[in-house]
Amino acid sequence: MKRLIGIMLLIGFVLVGCGGGKMDVTVEEPPKYEDGVAYPFVLSVTEADEGVTDLEIIATLEMARMDHGIIEVVFEDLGGGTYEGEVELPMAGEWIAEVVVTKDGKTFDETVVFDVDEG
Repeated sequence: MKRLIGIMLLIGFVLVGCGGGKMDVTVEEPPKYEDGVAYPFVLSVTEADEGVTDLEIIATLEMARMDHGIIEVVFEDLGGGTYEGEVELPMAGEWIAEVVVTKDGKTFDETVVFDVDEG
């Protein structure tokens, strides 16, 4: 019985150690709205509280309560888990970003909601 419990604990530790935790995407700096002006949109990507680099990130944005179509933003790696893209939005308010992250041929997506203020 002790051997079985020991084996189960060992398997549990191995699975936790090899689990390759989930990446978290957060909005560090939301874009602003000003007619005809593109603003930076800054995201942070972490895994186990460490910044993740060398990712390909594309986000599709749409307004939460109005239909302004879909706007695509391509992000550039600034280092340390920080990524920046530029976007010209049609108005301030609540926006939804469907963020698609690719690393080593594997992709995952995360939805983030953020508020856009006037610039």
